Formats: sequence, structure tokens, C-alpha cells
Amino acid sequence: MPKPNIQCLVSSPYGDFHADAAKLDLPLECDPLKTPYRAYFQSIQNFLEQNEFNTITKAASEQCGREVRLREINEVIIRAEKHGALYHPASLELMLREQRVKFGVNVAVSDPGRNWLKKEFSTVQNINTKYKLPYLPQVYCFEEQENASFLLEEWFEGYHEFHLSKTESGKQLINLWEFGKGYTYLPEEQSFELYRQASKILTLYYDMHDFCQIYPWHHAAGDFIVRMKDGKIDVRLTTARQYDPYMVFHETEAVNPVIAFFYFFLNLTLKMRLDKLDGVGDTVWADDFCLDASVKGFLDGLRLKNGLKDCFGSEENCLDILKSFRCDDLKTAYGPLVDMYKGSADYPVITAHLDRHAEALHATLRNCLS
Repeated sequence: MPKPNIQCLVSSPYGDFHADAAKLDLPLECDPLKTPYRAYFQSIQNFLEQNEFNTITKAASEQCGREVRLREINEVIIRAEKHGALYHPASLELMLREQRVKFGVNVAVSDPGRNWLKKEFSTVQNINTKYKLPYLPQVYCFEEQENASFLLEEWFEGYHEFHLSKTESGKQLINLWEFGKGYTYLPEEQSFELYRQASKILTLYYDMHDFCQIYPWHHAAGDFIVRMKDGKIDVRLTTARQYDPYMVFHETEAVNPVIAFFYFFLNLTLKMRLDKLDGVGDTVWADDFCLDASVKGFLDGLRLKNGLKDCFGSEENCLDILKSFRCDDLKTAYGPLVDMYKGSADYPVITAHLDRHAEALHATLRNCLS
């Protein structure tokens, strides 16, 4: 049976460009093994073609809700999307006779990346089974070749990475990386909504009984992505690396779920403010509007959570507990959390802003919950 035509492109903020001979011999960005683009694209092509394209046609059938046969696929566009310390994600666009279907494929070539990717597949799969929520991608399969590993997953079309940036005048804004359209600064109202939804998502995935949460995550890694359509913001989470309690409690302790949830909340408000300038620069701290949005997003998620009454009796009890903390109590409670950041690039930024953060959080809680 004839194979579909395969085209290899490289994505950029200003549009795609073809992977010509000169580009194919260059190494992948951020790859310590210096894998050439040629080997990268060839490995993806091998992944697609194995068993007569069975993996991708099966995934396409699942997405389309009908059987998709190989002969329907006229062309496959492999698009290198970005590069990170662990993975080199690409999109796969299948041009069928009457429609197009798109997937994401995470590619790992280093041993650490391959180990993490294997774990992420099972983690995301388990979370999606546990929670019927739309915020994480559906994962279709994980496969290993001699020199690379692949995770085939849902592609969030129209969603893009974002990072804190500064204008020429020094004003802090969120810069949306709309690949194909360029960069766009978001107004504060949309930036507020972005952080609000991200906080809501993480809260919805928090397990109030065993304290498991999605972690680690970081804005600098592009873990959250956003779609801007008709002036409205919609946020998704690209992956879940682990799903465990963040803070380790001794097995002999009878852990109060209220305390565990409180520490999840504290860390959420802290972590949400951290990014790298333009995604690659120094660690930066988001302005106070981010804190206000994080608290409101947490409360949005709180009101939708199963198990809330089991742990707190009622939503009102939970809110009363949060409102009862004095500013000094918050500063003291942050101590063991901040210690867990020691040795990271985030640590000096956190310590420089911690007192002011705790004071602003105290004021925000009083205002939001009054």
C-alpha cells in the first residue's frame, strides 16, 4: 500500500519553515547529545511507519470516532515545535481526504528524558482515568526505539506558551507566544484570568484524601498554555510529571487534611508567581495581581471539589480557617515550604519577596473572604 507523503517543518513565532539540508545537520537545541535534526525527524518517521502506520491510524480513529484507514492519509506534516531540557515536542498533522487530524508527540533522546517520559505517560493516563477533566491531554501510547522514546498525545490546537516579559519602559506584562502570528502582550484583565484558571486547574487535581497533587510544574517550562479567542482566555496543562504529596509526612503521623490542603494553597500562591524572563532569562516574580488571581482560582476550584465536606464539614468552614490566619502565622508557615526551594534558581527570588508576599496574601484573603 502506498505510504502518505511526509513533510518536515520547523515551527517559529513567525511561521513554519522547511527543514532543508543545512538545517537537518544542525543539532537539536538544548540536547546534550547534539542529536541532528535529520536523526530527530527520521526517528519520528520510523515511529509513524512501524506496523504500517498502525499506531497513528488507531489514534486517529479514536479521535475521529470512526475507523481511519491508511489509504485516507494523503500527507503527514511533522512539525518540530520546541525544545527543552528533557523533551523535543513535535506536532503531527494528518491530512485526510476530508479532514485533518492533529496530535502531539513528545520525543526524548537522553536517558533522563526517556525515563521521565515513560513515567509521565503512566502519570497522565492515571490522572485522566481518575478525574474526568479536560485540562490534561489524552495520551494514546508510549513507545521506545533504540535511540529515542515517544509519547503520542492529544494536541491542544490554538494554545500557546506564555512568559513574563518587560516592555521597553520596564512594565511587567505577559507575552503570549502565538506561533505563526508572533508575540502578543496580554492586557492585565486577560493575564489575571490566565493565572486564575491555572490555579483552579491545579486545585481541581488535588486529592484531599491522600494529598497527591500535580508536581513539579513551572511557568518557565511552558507547562501551562493558553488560547486567546474572541478576547477570552482558556488555559490547559501540557503534562503531569508526578502525582504525589509534595511535602513528605511521616507514616506515624495522623496528618490533618486541613493542614495538608493549607500547605498546598500556600505553595500554589508562591509557585504561580515564578517564571523566567521571556522564558529563558533570570527568574522573575509576578506582580500582586497574580496573587489575587491565584487566590480566586483556588477558591473557584475549591467550590467544585469532591471531598470538601469530608475534610472541612462545609465550604464556609474551610474559608473561615483561611481567614483566621494572621500575617505572622503565614510567614511562619512558609518556612518549611521555602526551605524546599534551597539550591534552586527560584530560592533567592522567593526569599527576597517572601515577607511582602505573605502580607499581600493576608490582605487578599481578608478581601476575598469578607
